[in-house]
Amino acid sequence: MNTSTGAPPDYFDKNGQNWGFPTYNWEEMSKDNYAWWRARLTQMAKYFTAYRIDHILGFFRIWELPEHAVTGLVGKFRPSIPLSQEELEREGIWDFNRLSHPYIRQDILQDKFGTFWPVIAAHFLNEYQKLCYEFKEDCNTEKKIVAKLKSSTGKFLWLDKEDEIQRGLFDLLQNIVLTRDPEDGRKFYPRFNLEDTLSFRDLDEHSKNVIRRLYYDYYFCRQEDLWHKNALKTLPVLLNSSHMLACGEDLGLIPSCVHPVMQELGLIGLRIQRMPSEPDVEFGLPSQYGYMMVCAPSCHDCSTMRAWWEEDADRRERFYKAVIGSNDMPPSQCVPEVANFILQQHFEAPSMWAIFPLQDLLALKKEYMTRPAAEETINDPTNPKHYWRYRVHVTMESLLGDDELKGQIKDLVKCSARSCPTMEPVDMQRADKKAVKSDLGNKQAENGVERISQVI
Repeated sequence: MNTSTGAPPDYFDKNGQNWGFPTYNWEEMSKDNYAWWRARLTQMAKYFTAYRIDHILGFFRIWELPEHAVTGLVGKFRPSIPLSQEELEREGIWDFNRLSHPYIRQDILQDKFGTFWPVIAAHFLNEYQKLCYEFKEDCNTEKKIVAKLKSSTGKFLWLDKEDEIQRGLFDLLQNIVLTRDPEDGRKFYPRFNLEDTLSFRDLDEHSKNVIRRLYYDYYFCRQEDLWHKNALKTLPVLLNSSHMLACGEDLGLIPSCVHPVMQELGLIGLRIQRMPSEPDVEFGLPSQYGYMMVCAPSCHDCSTMRAWWEEDADRRERFYKAVIGSNDMPPSQCVPEVANFILQQHFEAPSMWAIFPLQDLLALKKEYMTRPAAEETINDPTNPKHYWRYRVHVTMESLLGDDELKGQIKDLVKCSARSCPTMEPVDMQRADKKAVKSDLGNKQAENGVERISQVI
C-alpha cells in the first residue's frame, strides 16, 4: 500500500498520470488462480456479451510510483529488470548521488524563478556547498511540497503564483537522471525522458552516451521477454472465465511484445486516429486498420472530435492537409462536413467494430454544436480528482424525432456495409442523390487516403 499506480508521460499528459490507487499484488492473486477476477467476469457475463479491458498494458507491466508522488513522471515499471550498480560501474558510471538526487544549482534557480529565487531557496532549500542546493526535509517529496506551500508561514509571499511555484519546485525535484530502488539501494531505474533534464544536460559526453544507451535498453529491450511471460500468466485466465468478447485498450507507450500477445489470445485492439500506435506517424488511416480492431474517432478518455479539432490549431492544419487532402486553411470548428468526412472514414474501416461517442455523431448537425466543445469530454485521465459528470445537452425525444440526423447516420451505416444483413438493402439511388461532391471530399491526400464523398 506504499505505492501508487499510473502511466508514464504520453499523448495525454507530459507529466504522466497518477491514478492514486495501489498497485495490484499479482503474486498474491495467483495463489487462488485469480479467483476475484474470474468471479467478477463471470458475474459480468450475465449482463454483457463484450467488455473492454482498460489499460491492458497493466497486465504486461504497470507504471508504479512512490506513495508520496503527485505527478506520474518519476516512476518505474513493475515488474522490470533494473540497472544494477555493478552494471553501471562497468560502464564508468560511479557518482550515484549526483545522478539520483535533484540537481539544483544557483543558475538553475535563477533561470526558473528569476528575482524570486532567494525566497524559494530560503523556504525550501539548503545550500550544502557553494552554489549547490538540496531540498529541506519537510519538502523533499511532491506531497510535502504541496503541503508546505499551503501551510508555510511565508505563504503570503507566493499566494498570487502558488501554482507556478509548485510547478517550478516539482521540476527541481524531478531533475534527476536515475531513481534508486527503495528496496535495494544498489539498483536503479532511468528517469523517464531523462534527456530533457538539466541534470543530464550537464553530464560529460561519456556519461551521456552510456546513460542514453541504457535508457533505451531499459524501456525498449531488456524487459520484453519478462513482460511477454507476465501477460501470459494472467490474461488467459481472465479470457477463459467467460464467453464475452474482450477488447484491450492498447493506447500509450506500447512495448513490442503487446500486439503479438493480443493476436495470440484473440484480443481486439483499439485505434484512435489522432493517437496512432505506429511510431513516427501522427495520424492513423482507418482504411489501413486491421480487422481485429475497434476504431473510433474518440473515446471517453480523451477529448471529443469537436474538442480535439479546436485544441491545437497546428495539428488541425496538418490533419486537414495530410488526411483530408486540402491545402486550404481548415475551419476553426469541426463543421458538419468535416465531421462527416472523419466519421465516414471510420465507418468504412475494415475493423471489426466502429464505435462512436454520441457527441461525435451529434457533430453531424450544426444545431447540436451550440454547447462548448470542451464540455463534451467525459473523462480527463490526467486529473485524478476529475469525476464523470457529462450529460448530453439534447433530450432523447429530440433525437428520436430528428429524422434528418437519423437518416445521415443510417446512410453512413448502410453505405459502409456495416448494417445487419437482414435489414432492407440500401437505396443507392437515394444515397447518390444525397452525395455531395464537395471540394473537401474530392481532394485526395498525398499519403493515399481514399476519397470519401460527403453525405449531407
